[in-house]
Amino acid sequence: MTEVAVAPRRLGSRKVRIAVALAAVAAALTWVAVSGLSRNLVYYKTPTEILGVGRSIVGQRVRLGGLVLPGTVRTVGHDVDFVVFDETTRMSVAATGGVPSLFRAGQGVVVEGFYGRDGVFHADTVLVKHSDSYRPPAPGQTPTSANLGS
Repeated sequence: MTEVAVAPRRLGSRKVRIAVALAAVAAALTWVAVSGLSRNLVYYKTPTEILGVGRSIVGQRVRLGGLVLPGTVRTVGHDVDFVVFDETTRMSVAATGGVPSLFRAGQGVVVEGFYGRDGVFHADTVLVKHSDSYRPPAPGQTPTSANLGS
């Protein structure tokens, strides 16, 4: 009987290559997810934070968040001027292009735009905080937003 010499299989190196390939794929997917999220997450700054930075923030695109100070809302055509405040600081805002229907004094807002040399925050986007309570329409009642043709 003749014995056939079988070359030893290098299972260890194959497993290592598969592990390295899987680690590379996992690292690439993690990098894509993290870089995508970091570009899309934009936090807002309070009036105190913006004024604390000083003139270096002038002209940079940023989000400003706070409450609309009651008695400061003034509408001129599609433009709305108002004051946003946090617990300590107030900042004038000039919003162009209108505001959402839920916008009102005392409401939480986040505005996006830039802080100007004139000391006014010039916003082109206004987001409002809505209440956390949702009340569905009564049984048999059509929601008002669906009554567009009426």
